[in-house]
Amino acid sequence: MAFEAGQLSLDTPNVLKQGEGSFGIRHRFYGEIDDLDTFFGTDLGGDMHFMLKYALLDNLVLGVDHTRTQSAYGIGLEYSYDFNWIKAGLRVNGFRLNLGNDQFDKSYMSNFSLQTANILDHLILTLNTGYDAYNEHQIFGVGADLNANNFLTFLTFTEKVSIVAEYYPLIDEIEGLTKKYDSFAVGLKFQTYGHHFELMTTNSSNMDPRTMSIGTNSDKLHFGFNINRKF
Repeated sequence: MAFEAGQLSLDTPNVLKQGEGSFGIRHRFYGEIDDLDTFFGTDLGGDMHFMLKYALLDNLVLGVDHTRTQSAYGIGLEYSYDFNWIKAGLRVNGFRLNLGNDQFDKSYMSNFSLQTANILDHLILTLNTGYDAYNEHQIFGVGADLNANNFLTFLTFTEKVSIVAEYYPLIDEIEGLTKKYDSFAVGLKFQTYGHHFELMTTNSSNMDPRTMSIGTNSDKLHFGFNINRKF
């Protein structure tokens, strides 16, 4: 019951078989990571993202999610195929945003993901490209997972340790939004048989490829974490 090689915010092709599922929590703090007075920025609040997935058939997954910002709710389907040397996946997701003052908006996104096998048993590469209908812009991000079996004897809870990185270049302008910087995230991932624990630094409080691709106005680093569980 191995877990998929997940990234920090990128979509990855799922490996769930019929009847299996997964649950994920993502958190990004608003404060700056070098602010010791706010305990590395964690006292200033943050954004949360919850995900629940269930495999209707092998590799055909129904997903629901919720993000604290704009009280966003989403539901969608994703399908993946394993070509052995590379996995491919497609996710289509509809979502509703709370704009405030009893105003709501609905839209959708589609995202195609590619992920290599574990090259030389130590490197996994991931690519996302898709379309965000709400902002009418392209989703694009790349990631890398440099991994090794746990060689740190004091980390008794983990089987494998990874350095994980993601980068989202600004490739088009969005009307009404002015973003100055590309989004990125770098972190450590600790893997067990059914769990992934991820600690990271990032210049964005966004948590999925659609919103990470928008860019950010922050040139500061912020702390974040993910917890993923397969069941």
